[in-house]
Amino acid sequence: MGTPKSSTQREPRRDGWTAERQLRFLDALLSTRSIAKAAASAGMSRESAYRLRNRSEAALFALLWDRALVPELPSDEVHIRALTDGQIMRLLGTHYRQKRGDFLDIGLKKADERGS
Repeated sequence: MGTPKSSTQREPRRDGWTAERQLRFLDALLSTRSIAKAAASAGMSRESAYRLRNRSEAALFALLWDRALVPELPSDEVHIRALTDGQIMRLLGTHYRQKRGDFLDIGLKKADERGS
């Protein structure tokens, strides 16, 4: 009988696109604006990046990909503040932590302390 996996251990994706690789890809895409260079920096192929982008479960990845390629507009023509590179990376990181269930026990410790 195998040992049960903790919530922090995850099975690697079959396609190799871990959350860390996706973050590395998006970070490189922001700076290079090249899909081939971004994929290479993540240790993946350009073709596999496009395959991941087209999957329904990778909608956030596709959205951030699109956002990374939007040209900067002059500030006098924009009515909303653009996301910075760091904000995009935090947004994606939070998304993956939520998917993994890292936030499921938030507030439980305080509730337990109050009940004691």
